[in-house]
Amino acid sequence: MSGSNGAKENSHNKARTSPYPGSKVERSQVPNEKVGWLVEWQDYNPVEYTAVSVLAGPQWADPQISESNFSPKFNEKDGHVERKSQNGLYEIENGRPRNPAGRTGLVGRGLLGRWGPNHAADPIITRWKRDESGNKITHPVSGKCILQFVAI
Repeated sequence: MSGSNGAKENSHNKARTSPYPGSKVERSQVPNEKVGWLVEWQDYNPVEYTAVSVLAGPQWADPQISESNFSPKFNEKDGHVERKSQNGLYEIENGRPRNPAGRTGLVGRGLLGRWGPNHAADPIITRWKRDESGNKITHPVSGKCILQFVAI
C-alpha cells in the first residue's frame, strides 16, 4: 500500500478523520506527507483510544494487549481468530500491530474488537423482479429487467 512506502496526496483520509466515529476523541493530526511509516517523524505522538464498549470485554473482542494471559499470534491463524491480513504481513511495534496503510493519529482499537485485522463481510443478495408466473419484469420506460437487492 502507498501508506507504508510514502503517502500519496490525500491518502488514508478516512482513517485520519476527527473526531473518531462515535466519540469525541480527537486524533493527533497526521499530514499527508507523514502518513507513511518509512517517513521519519520523531515527534509523532498518537492519541490512545479504545472504546468503552470494547474495553467492557464482549465475547467478540480481544482483551487488552497488556493482559498477562493474552499473547496473540500476529500475521497467522490464532486459534479461531484469523490475524492474517489480506494486504500481506504487517509490522508489530511495542507488542502492537501497526496499521499497514500508515499513521492514523491514534493507537488502540477504537471501536474494533481485535488487535490486528478486523475481517468483515457485507452480504449483498440480488434477484430479478418476477411476476406471478416467474417471468422477469421489465421497467416500463427503460425496458430493462428490474434488479432487486438487499444489502447490509
